[in-house]
Amino acid sequence: NSGTGSRLMMGLVAGHDMTVVMTGDASLCRRPMGRVLQPLRHMGLAVVEEGRETLPLTLRGSSDLVPIEYALPVPSAQVKSAILIAGLHAAGETTVIEREPTRDHTERMLRHFGAEISVMVHPRGRAITVKGDAELVGRVVVVPGDPSSAAFIAAAALLVPGSEVTIEGVLVNPTRTGFYLTVQEMGGDVVFLNPREEGGEPVADVRVRASRLSGVRVLPERAPSMIDEYPVLSV
Repeated sequence: NSGTGSRLMMGLVAGHDMTVVMTGDASLCRRPMGRVLQPLRHMGLAVVEEGRETLPLTLRGSSDLVPIEYALPVPSAQVKSAILIAGLHAAGETTVIEREPTRDHTERMLRHFGAEISVMVHPRGRAITVKGDAELVGRVVVVPGDPSSAAFIAAAALLVPGSEVTIEGVLVNPTRTGFYLTVQEMGGDVVFLNPREEGGEPVADVRVRASRLSGVRVLPERAPSMIDEYPVLSV
């Protein structure tokens, strides 16, 4: 019943010669899937119920996908990831162009497993390219602490006088640290300690001390890096 899982799975199904029925609970069946299906159709995924864009969906994949170059109409890490996963099974190179950087966990993890991924500056933003017919290898993956979950602990420590807390092993990927950058701008004592890399991702221990905060203006282009943290930022 995960929207992210469903959309990424569509990219996986696209590259295999099989027919799959995807469904979920009532909530998931209301989630829009059209933005993911559109580029995957261009690559060769068939949707049996023509015109349908919500679950349940019957999808027919192909072992002969076509590589594409696709500019995201709206920034979306889920759509980008679905296309890149499908691109693993397409002969040639598949490229996704995004105006604003979105979460890049898929690119990092695919590279960790041996996929050929390149990221380049493009006139329309940022171009991520994956080389098809990839030979992936099994690797050890350490899942870092979720920065969105850690934000609640950090916010509590900032607000309660005399507090100091160190949250260990938190993901500090630049596409996810907008909340921490913002509270630093507000005067918050937030420091990343012991920086390291695990599973292709930057990780650190986040030390937070109670601070006197001031209001700031958050630039709109920071939204993708803190989209889940706006509620706790308001606190």
